[in-house]
Amino acid sequence: MAPSSKSEKNDSKHKPQRRHKDHIVKLLVRGKITGQLSQHLFRNLPPRVCVPLKNIVSEEFLRAGHIFLGFTKCGRYVLSYTRDWGEDDDFSFYTYYLYWWEFNLHSRLKQVQYVRLFAGEEIYNDLYLTVCGWPNDQSKIVIFGFNSLLMAENYRDIYITIVSMPSPKPCPDCCKLPSTLSIRNGSGKCLEHGYVLNSRYQVVYPFPTFQHAFQLKKDQVILLNTSYSLVACGISLCQGKQGDSSQILYTKRAPLSYQPSSSSSTTSSAASSLPHGVEPSEPGYVNYSRLHYCHQQPCSVEQNTGAAAGYEDDKVQLPFTVTDLKGQTLQLVCEPHNGQSVCVEQLTLDFEYLINEVIRRDAAWAPQFCSFSDYDVVILEVCPETNIVMISIGLLLLALSASDHCRYWLTLGLLFQIGFLAPFCNESSSLRPNTYHSNLQVSWDLNTGVCCTVGVGGLTEVKGQTSGRVWSSYRKSCVNTLMKWLVPESGSRNINRMTNEGLHKGSSLQVLADSDRCTWIVL
Repeated sequence: MAPSSKSEKNDSKHKPQRRHKDHIVKLLVRGKITGQLSQHLFRNLPPRVCVPLKNIVSEEFLRAGHIFLGFTKCGRYVLSYTRDWGEDDDFSFYTYYLYWWEFNLHSRLKQVQYVRLFAGEEIYNDLYLTVCGWPNDQSKIVIFGFNSLLMAENYRDIYITIVSMPSPKPCPDCCKLPSTLSIRNGSGKCLEHGYVLNSRYQVVYPFPTFQHAFQLKKDQVILLNTSYSLVACGISLCQGKQGDSSQILYTKRAPLSYQPSSSSSTTSSAASSLPHGVEPSEPGYVNYSRLHYCHQQPCSVEQNTGAAAGYEDDKVQLPFTVTDLKGQTLQLVCEPHNGQSVCVEQLTLDFEYLINEVIRRDAAWAPQFCSFSDYDVVILEVCPETNIVMISIGLLLLALSASDHCRYWLTLGLLFQIGFLAPFCNESSSLRPNTYHSNLQVSWDLNTGVCCTVGVGGLTEVKGQTSGRVWSSYRKSCVNTLMKWLVPESGSRNINRMTNEGLHKGSSLQVLADSDRCTWIVL
């Protein structure tokens, strides 16, 4: 009913309006339907599930500089890291260590494992860190680090560590701990709970972003954008005899049109273009390798060194080092092996080769195309069931305008008819290509390595725009595309992510939240 007097109207203006709040049951049902719960649903948890950090961690660890990141997806562990700086200011560098703490409600955290991150690398600046796990593979985690400062103005270092998780139950093959210690340092012979992969590469402008929701969407596989290529790395543990059963990538090979003159039992380089007869052979824009690593065998160090050198090629694969938790290098297996081994697969997609192929075959403006000067690649979607990766490639390229292209060929045809080509030199020298922006949408099959063109955009002339504005606009368009395609993932399929971004912004997390189990650690 409306107010019946002016005073009542004025009174109604000053009365606080009661905000409508959905019942918690409605919010839970909505979360069950959409697969996502509102971040505000559990803004205030009961005290019995809110644990102060200082009550469960000894003060000595806090004074030692432990920075706590959050819960692992299983909820069993809380992760923290430390960064140390050497004493020599001229030649010192950062060393990073990651720690696992076993969590039990209302009891002190128990440190069960630690590992050095990015071992063997000289890191001179504080890194942005992101720690992630796969949707359903809880046997290992990925630590992604990058330097916010540019190297040589155009380069940025990217650091990767992939490390196995501690055993949730007592493992007879893991090392036996002294009664006074609870930290496993990897001195045992169990690879399942004790291997570490480290790698480093450089990216160039426009620096690709780490899209954890897509790059880790397929269990046991991480997609890495190196600016020059997209590398699908598959990491698995082989329990028995080395064989094809451990293969995750590139299992459905297309028949070859010819056999290369030299080949290796563990490495297959695709060196031929697609034939014109759409039976496809191995495409020339991919390269595949698969290597196995195990504990050092007696009297095999020299053999291992020679074998490893024969397979390393930074142009077609990332230089991974594989160790145990103590940093002892694992041996590259060159022959069938009956024990445990870590299998590392790499399927590499060469961007520049692919761009030229797509333009030559599928671009309507291919006759106008001269060359491309820069590109940016964004992952649009990954389907773990079909092993299809959808990518968008933004291009800055040089091409003739449509009118110049027509005039070029008309003049050339006319001069050929009259048999006088001297004026053609003057005519062709006056043609100048313009700078355009375009984009390509391509699907990449991780089973076969074959790429299919999904769409080719038109040419948009770049007039007075800096490359920064072009790439900013392009990435915004990719975000818009992603939002149109977005389908919420269920809780079991989401990617667990922890970062130290707040530390770099001069702030701190308020809580470490385990949303699935409705538990908070209050910092």
